Amino acid sequence: MIDQVRLYNFKCFEALELDLAPLTLLTGFNAGGKSTTTQALLLLAQTLRGARENPGLLLNGSVLSLGTPVDVLNANGSAKTLTLGAASGEIRAQWHFVVPVEDRRLLRVERVDVQDGDGAESMRNGKLDGLRPEWRRAHELLSQIESLIYLSAARQVETEVFPSPFDPGLPVGDVGAIGQYATWWLREMGDQESQAKRMHVEATNQMSIRQQVNAWIGDLFPGAEANALQLAQTNLMQLQLRSGITSNWVRPANIGYGISYAFPIVVAGLCAEVGRTIILDSPEAHLHPRAQSRVGRFLSQMANAGVQMLVETHSDHVLNGVRIAVKEGVIRPEDTAVYFFTGKPDARVIRLSVDRNGTVHDLPEGFFDQAELDLANLAGWTL
Repeated sequence: MIDQVRLYNFKCFEALELDLAPLTLLTGFNAGGKSTTTQALLLLAQTLRGARENPGLLLNGSVLSLGTPVDVLNANGSAKTLTLGAASGEIRAQWHFVVPVEDRRLLRVERVDVQDGDGAESMRNGKLDGLRPEWRRAHELLSQIESLIYLSAARQVETEVFPSPFDPGLPVGDVGAIGQYATWWLREMGDQESQAKRMHVEATNQMSIRQQVNAWIGDLFPGAEANALQLAQTNLMQLQLRSGITSNWVRPANIGYGISYAFPIVVAGLCAEVGRTIILDSPEAHLHPRAQSRVGRFLSQMANAGVQMLVETHSDHVLNGVRIAVKEGVIRPEDTAVYFFTGKPDARVIRLSVDRNGTVHDLPEGFFDQAELDLANLAGWTL
């Protein structure tokens, strides 16, 4: 598991070190730095997946497109350097990037600092993955970062057919940034047996991943089911959805955005390998509040089963679903982390504690309090 992300002089942060749990929720105001935090890991992953001879940080690729060094360097700092890092247990690695005089479009690797529990070393190297062979455990951290699964806030929700991935190194369960490979994974892994810890509590006798996908989809949208077909003599996949067992199978565009939007989340959670990290942006979009709460429970159960979840959300319903999961023993409180990004002018990141009863303590102003404020306004109260 990746248990810490570090960034210095990156976008809105001069410095940030954030501890990650098996399930981490990033909440708070818009433009507060939530996406910046996940982008630190995603940029490293994007670069590691790129050409091995690449001497710098890959700012623009298949996962992220962030522009030029000017766009990502902290505006308040005068330094032309940027540092990104991560940790897993005793292993810590930090990459220091510099804008070279000869090419202002590049963030070149200046050096890497590695700590493995037995000591710390620093080396200068021109490649992101250019670690010494004896740093075996550090290479394991690189492998964790490279195999991140990312599902963005965008989805292919009206598409009739979906592609099959051609990358043989694609991590198991990587549904693609817009969910484009979820249908392929359902067909590829649908008949495999699901891990017991990931099974829906009311469907433990349904052993296959396909059955569990439908159990969880049906939990979010009562009665709903999904099916994956390969179009004859092509590499294209067709996703079929229906709202009940007696209903006809229809195209995603004819059943509403919610099911199509949640489908890749469920597939990724059920198919990803134990130890994999999934970064998920806005799982609540297009979902009814009940479904949002159930998504919180789903994420909690997947995290408890060994799939790390790093989630950016604006939904108090997702948060409450996690709190209920803690109270009911689905996940331990110490395996959850909830952060609140205050935004400007006094940009801070506050970690909130969740106890075993699901109670969140020391709530800061602006932390999912808008419903109370609006109700008070309607009632003529002053808070």
